[in-house]
Amino acid sequence: MSDPTPNATTWRYTAKYPRAFWVLDARLAWPVLLWLAHLSPWTLALALAAVALNALLLYRALPVPMALRRLKAGLRGWPRLPRRPQRLFTQ
Repeated sequence: MSDPTPNATTWRYTAKYPRAFWVLDARLAWPVLLWLAHLSPWTLALALAAVALNALLLYRALPVPMALRRLKAGLRGWPRLPRRPQRLFTQ
């Protein structure tokens, strides 16, 4: 009895995010592609900033969607705890 599929463990890699150039998260590879399409100093700076941001997020183990949610929450204002209501009638 042999397994009909010789490589039965390939399904476990389907949940991983794709990587461009084995380092850069493929979801953030658009600045590098923009730089390759339009070679100029400002697009190179944009691509390097995106790579640096990706490296920082990978170092902090923070996925890109979560970082965007935290940025949005920071711009909107962090949640505030409710205040204790004051008593209207004191005796």
